[in-house]
Amino acid sequence: MNYINNIRLDDCFTQDNDLALMNGVQALVRLLIEQAKLDKDNGLQTQGYVSGYPGSPLGTLDLELGRSKKHLEKHNIIFQPAVNEELAATAAWGTQMLGLYDKPEIDGVFSMWYGKGPGLDRSMDALRHANMGGVSKKGGMVLAVADDPIGKSSTIAYQSEQSLISAGIPVFYPANVDEVIPMGLQAFALSRYAGICVALKITSDTADSNSVIDLGKLRPNLYNLENPVNVHVNRHDPALDRESALIKRRVPASKVFIKENKINNLIFNPSKKTLGIITVGKATTETIDALDKIGIKDPEKSGIGLFACKIPWPLIDQEIISFCEKFKEILVIEEKASIVEEQVAHILFNSKSRPQLSGKLDASSKEELIPKISELSSDIIADCLLKKVIHSSISVDIPKTKAEAIGSNLPPVVSRTPWYCAGCPHNSGTKTPDEEVVGIGIGCHSIGYFLHPEKLTNFSQMGGEGGHWIGRAPFSNHKHTFQNIGDGTYAHSGSLAIRAAVSANVNITFKILYNDAVAMTGGQKAIGGSTPWAISKQLEAEGVKKIYVVSDEPEQFKELKLFADKVGIFHRDELINIQKEVRKISGVTAIIYVQTCATELRRRRKRGYVKDREIKMFINPDVCEGCGDCAEKSNCVAVKPLEHFDGIKRQIDQSVCNKDYSCKKGFCPSFIGVQAGSISIKEKKTFPEIPDIINDFKKPKKSLNNIQNIIMAGIGGTGVSTVAAIIVMAARIDKLFAQSMNFTGLAQKNGAVTSQIRIGKEKSLYDRSARLPNETADVLLGCDAVVSVSPSITRTLNPLKTNAIINGRVEPVGVAGVHIGTIVDDSLLKKHLENHLQTENIDFIDISNLAEALVGDTVSANIMMLGIAAQKGLLPIEVDSLQKAIELNGVAIEQNLRAFNWGRLLCEQPQSVFTAAGLNSKKSENISIDKYIDNFSGILEKYQNKEYSKIFLSNVKKVIEKENLIKKSEKELPLSRKVALTLFRAMRYKDEYEVARLHTSGDFAQTFLNENKNAKLEYYLAPPLFSKKDPDTGHLLKRRFGHSVYKIFKILSYFKFLRGTKLDIFGYTLERKKERALAQKTITTINKISEILNDNNYKKIIEFLDIPLSIKGYGHVKEKNIKIAEEKWDKSFDKILSNQNLKKVS
Repeated sequence: MNYINNIRLDDCFTQDNDLALMNGVQALVRLLIEQAKLDKDNGLQTQGYVSGYPGSPLGTLDLELGRSKKHLEKHNIIFQPAVNEELAATAAWGTQMLGLYDKPEIDGVFSMWYGKGPGLDRSMDALRHANMGGVSKKGGMVLAVADDPIGKSSTIAYQSEQSLISAGIPVFYPANVDEVIPMGLQAFALSRYAGICVALKITSDTADSNSVIDLGKLRPNLYNLENPVNVHVNRHDPALDRESALIKRRVPASKVFIKENKINNLIFNPSKKTLGIITVGKATTETIDALDKIGIKDPEKSGIGLFACKIPWPLIDQEIISFCEKFKEILVIEEKASIVEEQVAHILFNSKSRPQLSGKLDASSKEELIPKISELSSDIIADCLLKKVIHSSISVDIPKTKAEAIGSNLPPVVSRTPWYCAGCPHNSGTKTPDEEVVGIGIGCHSIGYFLHPEKLTNFSQMGGEGGHWIGRAPFSNHKHTFQNIGDGTYAHSGSLAIRAAVSANVNITFKILYNDAVAMTGGQKAIGGSTPWAISKQLEAEGVKKIYVVSDEPEQFKELKLFADKVGIFHRDELINIQKEVRKISGVTAIIYVQTCATELRRRRKRGYVKDREIKMFINPDVCEGCGDCAEKSNCVAVKPLEHFDGIKRQIDQSVCNKDYSCKKGFCPSFIGVQAGSISIKEKKTFPEIPDIINDFKKPKKSLNNIQNIIMAGIGGTGVSTVAAIIVMAARIDKLFAQSMNFTGLAQKNGAVTSQIRIGKEKSLYDRSARLPNETADVLLGCDAVVSVSPSITRTLNPLKTNAIINGRVEPVGVAGVHIGTIVDDSLLKKHLENHLQTENIDFIDISNLAEALVGDTVSANIMMLGIAAQKGLLPIEVDSLQKAIELNGVAIEQNLRAFNWGRLLCEQPQSVFTAAGLNSKKSENISIDKYIDNFSGILEKYQNKEYSKIFLSNVKKVIEKENLIKKSEKELPLSRKVALTLFRAMRYKDEYEVARLHTSGDFAQTFLNENKNAKLEYYLAPPLFSKKDPDTGHLLKRRFGHSVYKIFKILSYFKFLRGTKLDIFGYTLERKKERALAQKTITTINKISEILNDNNYKKIIEFLDIPLSIKGYGHVKEKNIKIAEEKWDKSFDKILSNQNLKKVS
């Protein structure tokens, strides 16, 4: 137990022996620390320097460096975040000049630059200067280059080698986290030895992975070599001298270092040589998995050799010639361009015995073999290997693919694409007049490309925002355009783009989206960023003609004198009007849209840095019509569908709501604001205690004979990667080796996130790919059912062994009904899962609702799922170790431990857990048709009177009688139910009396008011008789009403008897007249249906009723829906009647 208690999250930075959990980003931090410790052990007095700019997959490196400040300072390492990558590279090279111009008290500075591929492109001029100029003998300069080969969170798919090679920079390519530190130390040693910059290529498989690392084996063996002559940094040499130093001295010295230190690795060396495989970087582990997959368990016995090329450039001639000798054929496996293959061809061209060379093309057939685009995986490589060995003497066991399951023709499931976070400023700040097409930029606002691509132009590079328009403007039929640009991009390089637009004198409005955080990469402050008022003065100085400041809280800017002259401050509600005004102004203009990043604001509120907003927003589902106007106005993922007895309504998901309040702009009286400070019962809400019987449960653990593979599928921002890290940490506590690979990128913004976890007894686990090969998953933890049936997950499922636990609460894809947002049918998801797995191996449980009821937060659902898996004995990890890992995670410890143990109890005693949560463990079946219509009838009696409800019953019963005679009808009588719902909605139009009744004595109101009986409530209404109208649209404007309006509601609800009479003052409005006419038209239509219904038109009539059911909403929203429906109503129904008459004639 003491051993467990001594384990800490920062062991990866502080310990020198034992095991530690570490991700790829932390490995780079430890690399710097380890270099400092190594220098100290070797008697060198050095310091470290690290600078760069965040970008996926190293988007969080600067955050990790910041969190590790005390560890860095202990070892004299300075972290200096940079304004952009180019200046960071210049500064990093500056550290190498210390001995030239200064009198330092230290021997040297080892420096690291970091950035993603496009940042490398931006920095190439600086890096060419550095590499031509050289680095210091006791310093060293390593470049951590983040590659995004599939463009998952970049505007282009990227490969860095070509740029690096063009500058003469050697490239090291670690295959996984385990290789980062040893290879990084080798890179620093090479940099010092040869006076050259050295790159570490980092992909998602490394940066986004967690691994259990043996801290006692970080340092590679390095040989003392004879020092090369005149390779280190000098004072300014002539250009040709610097070129000569690089080409003739540094690169040759690098080859000597690589060769003598045997960095590249010979893995398989058969005596009988048939096929020699050269693998590059992570392709090595993927190839080992691929060989295993096709049944080649002993490659050497099969005549297969394997050379792991860890340094794609430069290759060592002698190593390649030695490996390739006597092989009949050489196969080079590398992703994207043929960097290594072309070098191999060049090396072997003058060789005495040249084998056939395959790679991107098959040497025999000349057909494409290794793909030139995207990225590689063990499954792609397995297919390529089969093509090579199928006609050779090498015996293989060709894997059986999944049989095509019954039902494989199921409708496809939509992909879970990224979406703005709840309350994201871009939901409001990126809105433009309808006809505008806006320039897209780099940042979270580019998510709009997934939602409404037709509204956005093509991508530009970071800092190129507006440049496209400079070229288009002289030839375009448009006179003006808008360009989005984030405040981080503005600080990085975007201010130059604005200067360029001013210089070109084009008509453009830059919308500077000031979110006070670089949200794309973790919520950092923009380095070199300015305040909104400073930006306004900068823009004025650049020559921007007119500047507006727009905010959700304009009252925060009380000191107007801080801003540039004539800057106007406006509320975000004025944004559209401002944009209509500004596009008439000639020249360059700017709108600074100020609203803090919602996710960062949530963090700051939790930590007490920012005062929380007082109002908590709720929707009364009885009042709500389900029109979706609130979702459309807010585009907020916290506005979610709610199943209600009379259709799908809307609700606010309090677990993700960031209190942006833009949802209440929806034209609907259903919104209720509750002042948080006044809530008594809600704040003191208690949750059920876990029964003591949990202590008597056995703590099962799966035996670990082979590698255990776990796949997780979920939604970005819900803690999927955190649960994966907990599992890997628990494996470390159990002294096992483990690695997890997280697929996030833009997906962290409500898109699909997956984690692939592999656990083994031995360190040889790291000879295997971090990604799961096809059909190897032992367990699927489906935190989201939609992602669980995506191809990236189903490819790993094996019907013979995979056990799945799926969260049965299906979240909408994005915002249902807005842009591409939609609701996915859970029954369809179940069928898709059953296509891939045995039904008895699937547990489909509504875990989110259980978590909300039992611990108060849906985010804990993933931890509850982990508890289920542990208690089922699906994990090769001790239950106590998982609990310790949850504690070490340090976030909501008590809540998450409770969720974990509720999950364990759910596994053993599911009914008791559902009972404790006050939920039904089984989905309720449809109530009888009599109860169904009686419910509507009872509500209509409360709505008006008994006679009114009888009109409803008599009309519906006619259809029921007729439907019972239809041969094609189902037992549930779907037509009658649809008729009942249609008529109920039409007759129960929600006028002022009904809204008042539903807010005071409706089903929801009674429960809600009881829970908040001491709270101060507010409502957001637009009473038609005394509300102002929007001057542009003519729509009524909503305004806030305090708690006193409840008394008016109470009184007004008593006057329902006036409805439809001459004394009904509300009944004279055009809206009410239309609603009464609609109710009468619906009754007439239903009477006609009861007359003409037969077997032939039965299904057509069911489809027809979708038209009247589409009429929802209040005011102008309902009026618009009525207009759309009426255009279809008569035409569609007449068609049914016409077919009926034709049948009679025939």
